[in-house]
Amino acid sequence: MKNLGDKLRSVRLETKMTLDDLSQRSGVSKSQLSQIERGLSVPTVTKLQEIAEALDVPISSMFAENNTLPGNSVTSKKDVSPNRISIVRKNKRKKLIMPWGASHEMLCPDFQRKIEFIFLNYPAGTKVDALYEHDGEECGIVLEGTFKGIIGDQQIILQPGDSIYYDSSIPHAWEAIGDTKVKAIWAITPPSF
Repeated sequence: MKNLGDKLRSVRLETKMTLDDLSQRSGVSKSQLSQIERGLSVPTVTKLQEIAEALDVPISSMFAENNTLPGNSVTSKKDVSPNRISIVRKNKRKKLIMPWGASHEMLCPDFQRKIEFIFLNYPAGTKVDALYEHDGEECGIVLEGTFKGIIGDQQIILQPGDSIYYDSSIPHAWEAIGDTKVKAIWAITPPSF
């Protein structure tokens, strides 16, 4: 299984870009890109989004255990054909391991739909340090554990059974607090990955 740095290098080489090219297109410094590829630095979700956009690939193509794209190859976001009905069996879900240690399991077949539908699993103490913002809206429900969110200047605590909706252009981040892992179901439209 490839780590984030290995995935980034593979995607960059498949698109025939040098570190200089990617730096100019993404606005991320060449030295930071090199550190990410060598596993010496973990980018924020915002930086990862900038890199993915510069490579013209979905951000999900750079996560470990991702094989949501046909043939496991990197495909442009423009090369997607819509399917009208898709079933995802529980033992066939695509799983993304996030840089901060949480996992996101895809409940929809891939990130090429109009909505991102995911099962979140945040081990106890898992925290996202940087706030993230993107176009669209999110809603979710906590199934297990205590989820602490920072949305704009508000701090929100969600317990099992609590649900939330917010405009995802407001900077936000989540963490699992307490001694129990957080399990939640989240929907994001349009997909942020």
